[in-house]
Amino acid sequence: MHPVGCIVASCIHFGLWKGFARVHGRQCALFSCTRGSLRDGAGRGESEWSLMDKAITSLLKGTVEQRTVVGPLVQQLVSLGWDISQMVFGKKEWRIPKTPSEATKREKGHSFSGFPVDIAVFDKIENCGDPSHILFIIECKRQEEKAGVAQLEAYFVGEPHAQLGIWTNNAEETAQGVFLYRGAEGRAILKRSCLKSLPRPGEAILPDSQTMKYSDLIAPSEQIFRKVVTDLLDKVVARDIIVTRREDQLDQLCNILLVKLESDKQGRVDSESPVIFRQKESIARTASDIRKAFGDLVNVYPETFTTENDRRLRLSDDTIAYCVDALAGLQLLEMGVKSVALAFQVLRSEALKQGEGQYFTPQAVIEAGVRLMDIRQSDIIIDPACGTGGFLVQCMLEMQRKFPNMDDVNLTKWAQLHLYGIEKDAVGLKLTKAIMQIAGDGSAHCARGDSVRTHIWAKEFPYLQTNYSNGRFSVVLTNPPFGKNLKVSAKDCRLSGFSIARNGDGTYRDIEIGLVFLERAYNLVKEGGRIGIVLPETYFFSTNYQFVVDWLKSRMKIEVVANIPMEAFQGFCRAKTNFYVFRKYQEIDAEKYNVIFTYPITFLNPKTCGIYKNGSERFKTNPETGKRTEEIDNELIEAVSLYRSSKPTNCRFDVPANEVFRTKVVVPAYYDTRFNDDTKAMLNKLGVKGVQIGELLDKGVLSVRGGHGSPGNDQRTGVIPYIKVSDIRALRMNVNPTNLIPQRIAEGFWRGKESGLRAWDVLTPNRASSNIGEFAIIMPGEERVVLTKEMFVFRVMDEALWDSFYLFWALCLQCVREQWRRIVLMQTNREDCGDRYREIVLPLPPSKAWAGKMSAPFKSYFTSIASARTNFIASLMAGNIQMIASATGAITQPDGDSL
Repeated sequence: MHPVGCIVASCIHFGLWKGFARVHGRQCALFSCTRGSLRDGAGRGESEWSLMDKAITSLLKGTVEQRTVVGPLVQQLVSLGWDISQMVFGKKEWRIPKTPSEATKREKGHSFSGFPVDIAVFDKIENCGDPSHILFIIECKRQEEKAGVAQLEAYFVGEPHAQLGIWTNNAEETAQGVFLYRGAEGRAILKRSCLKSLPRPGEAILPDSQTMKYSDLIAPSEQIFRKVVTDLLDKVVARDIIVTRREDQLDQLCNILLVKLESDKQGRVDSESPVIFRQKESIARTASDIRKAFGDLVNVYPETFTTENDRRLRLSDDTIAYCVDALAGLQLLEMGVKSVALAFQVLRSEALKQGEGQYFTPQAVIEAGVRLMDIRQSDIIIDPACGTGGFLVQCMLEMQRKFPNMDDVNLTKWAQLHLYGIEKDAVGLKLTKAIMQIAGDGSAHCARGDSVRTHIWAKEFPYLQTNYSNGRFSVVLTNPPFGKNLKVSAKDCRLSGFSIARNGDGTYRDIEIGLVFLERAYNLVKEGGRIGIVLPETYFFSTNYQFVVDWLKSRMKIEVVANIPMEAFQGFCRAKTNFYVFRKYQEIDAEKYNVIFTYPITFLNPKTCGIYKNGSERFKTNPETGKRTEEIDNELIEAVSLYRSSKPTNCRFDVPANEVFRTKVVVPAYYDTRFNDDTKAMLNKLGVKGVQIGELLDKGVLSVRGGHGSPGNDQRTGVIPYIKVSDIRALRMNVNPTNLIPQRIAEGFWRGKESGLRAWDVLTPNRASSNIGEFAIIMPGEERVVLTKEMFVFRVMDEALWDSFYLFWALCLQCVREQWRRIVLMQTNREDCGDRYREIVLPLPPSKAWAGKMSAPFKSYFTSIASARTNFIASLMAGNIQMIASATGAITQPDGDSL
């Protein structure tokens, strides 16, 4: 390169061109033509443009990306009129602070790492390098478009003055790039456009919304769209002066989203015309056009907008324009059902109160449930509590999976004829409409209404009487609201004829809405039809709900019960659920029931469902390295797929129906024989037999009692330890110094002067604790405590064959601990073992000597601790100085004096 060219390139890059020009006047003319065509000097030997190319090249790094993308883009910018002195690129990359601390370092002129940007353009030559004067940035990384957009969003945070971020990996003028504009109040507006749309000097850097076409829109990532929805929700709440109630704001925002989706649908069909959902020349015009579009939408879906308020877009003009500003550049139809459904969870979570017992159904549960139902093309399917339409959308996706040759037109037609939904919540219904439009517009038969109180349909929901009649559907798929305090009144049950709420004397009682939905599903499905429903497992084992099994066994065949791991809904509640598949009986002679009940019920007990309790994806771990892999850990869908393929799976257990009805436990974990396998193996290894705890109790070898009770927090101001379920740790009772109660209060719980406990009693929680099956032994001197009521206290009554130490040894075997996992079920939101603990099998010692040998380490250890503890406390007492309860165990004399 000519020496002058090197000097030119260096000077212009560091903003020193003016000084250079004064010294080298002839070269000032070098850039006089930079506002012309990029190649208007071609063919004129070593023209000005040739020198410019060399100047730019000398400033680039030696990478392929710099030569093939960055350099040509700089040339293109120069051809549009930008001065090379306004740009930072190449070897001297502009860096954007990643954090506030890095921004502070930049302000102080200190070095920092930051994000390197390929090209940064400033408003004037003299301002090049000043962050407050940066106009736009260009990123040329060869990565996926969504990742590029995410990177630009991160840059916008660090460069608050930048008006535009551009991502591209191709420098051709006709190549598509992503343009991320900073709109009103800093909001990012996405647009896809050709690089010939690069800004020119002096022009306003704004998205051309007046001519926005469907091809200009860009499908955002789930993360970006979730943030857009979250920000919109916050802004609508903060700024709208007309709609002020939270539920109304959510409803109105859903209306905006529906208009946006309808605009995208029309734009995809008429790709040459501007889309409806775009900014206009004024806020008033924008709002007016969106209101008109909403009016058209109301006419298309009258069953969605059932009240006068529903039929009006009541947000202020400013709020509507703000929503358009945020959403106009997004291409939602191409996002994919799963992504948009997860993003809409922001709205759904806001719309639902946990007290209403309604929760977002995770995609893993939806997919497994639909797969279990074996959906067919001939099925007519309804979800009477459709929420955001997850089950209905998944049915469409299942059709695509099973019939890959079914095109979009036929899929849409199938959905409109075969899918039905009812949702009481206005926001939920509108989100259902939105998601199903994205999935392929299968939302024609999703209506607003009360699925349960059918006696009010004629007056309040007359349109439901035509398409939603009993016995019409072949499949019901639903996750109804449920909760102990969410009930349907006896009056409503009587008027709507729900037999599950009828008492033996013909009267009706208030009953949980989840159980009413079970009967509602039974009514909606035709004879021989299938029901797939998510319900709490407490309905299917608790003594309080034994009537449920009695009610359903003469009406429906239980085909499959799949465990839904706790993590699925733990982000919302601790209700443990299962997915139940029933088939409605044909007309059956009651005398044949004994024959019918010999059919097998399949239980699937997977341990994982692909998500953690916070909703994030769960990955499998390599057992050899202990490192997380990239494979999703979803035993639920794996088990369902193997079951549907008639392939074996280790978490499947087939149990005769009459056995299930005998136990009245319809829960997968209870029939999982894997929990007993290790015990059987141990018994074989030891050469001994097993004996159930229940048999030992019946023979008087053992006794069992419960705890004393639970004093209130205001009563914990004494010297007697109160032991909670969480205090059973490391084989001992933990004394919490904050849980000490007065002697008088303790005697009230003891019902006398003594606790009724003895040294070497063995105890474990029996309810409301994950510690159930973890045991502790009471040491001498620890008898004077108050145990919470949710506790088992075991005592050896007949020591002919074994003693407390052998009992403790047997209960602490890992294989025995696994058995407790089988019999501990979730009653509402609390762990409970009921009387199923009687089924726990312990090794039966062949002789007292054998028992003594096996438990000798336990006896030696705990008697040594007891002796050392006695000496320790005696030493403390000799000092006549009061110690904390953790040191002394708060041992008290019968008169209540603390030691």
